[in-house]
Parts: sequence; C-alpha cells; structure tokens
Amino acid sequence: MYKRVFWIALGASVGVLVVTKGSKALRKFSPSGLASSATGLPGALSDSVRGFLDDVQYAAAEREMELYQALGVDSADSDPGRDAPRGR
Repeated sequence: MYKRVFWIALGASVGVLVVTKGSKALRKFSPSGLASSATGLPGALSDSVRGFLDDVQYAAAEREMELYQALGVDSADSDPGRDAPRGR
C-alpha cells in the first residue's frame, strides 16, 4: 500500500514539475517573450562592438609607439604637417 502511495506522489510531483517547466519554456518562445528578450540585444551588441573597436584602436596606438621607438623617431616629428598652418 505504501509503495503505491509513494509512486503516485512521485508521479504527481514529476508531472507538476514537467508542466511548470514546459509552460515557462512556452512563455519564453511566445511572441511577447521573444520581444522582451530581444529588447536588450541591440544595446548589448553595440557595447560589444564599441569595446572591440576601442581595443583595436588602443592596440594600433600601442604598435605605432613601438614602431616609433624601434625606428628612433620622435612621435611629434612623425607628422611633418602637424604644426604647419592649414590655411592658404
């Protein structure tokens, strides 16, 4: 008798768990669920791209300074037109 009660309770518990998880998954893939999860995507994507571009810019500036040092060129002298007047 106790075995039957145990198996019925176990089956009911598993059934409730499956229904709860299933309904949560269905809500996640419903149109409103997809819209709410996609809300933060453009911001996260732009932050990732911005971070990548900042890393590339930093690495390029660092490599440029390494090249200046290897060639023995002062960074201020590297651009001859930097201090020249631009107007005609």
